[in-house]
Amino acid sequence: FELAGFKGLPLTFRKWNWQLRQPILLIQPQALVSVSPQEGFLHEVSVLDTLGEDRRETGCKLN
Repeated sequence: FELAGFKGLPLTFRKWNWQLRQPILLIQPQALVSVSPQEGFLHEVSVLDTLGEDRRETGCKLN
């Protein structure tokens, strides 16, 4: 499912490891410098799956 996180993208929840994912904001005192996930990185499930380990890359077994 998705939640409004007010960071530009909806927050998403991974059913297979119970992880709530959200965009990462890189800031300095007066400005937003960057937001990850970065443009151009694609994933078949969710753009937030480009951050961290994916299901096939991890040993997590929380089903």
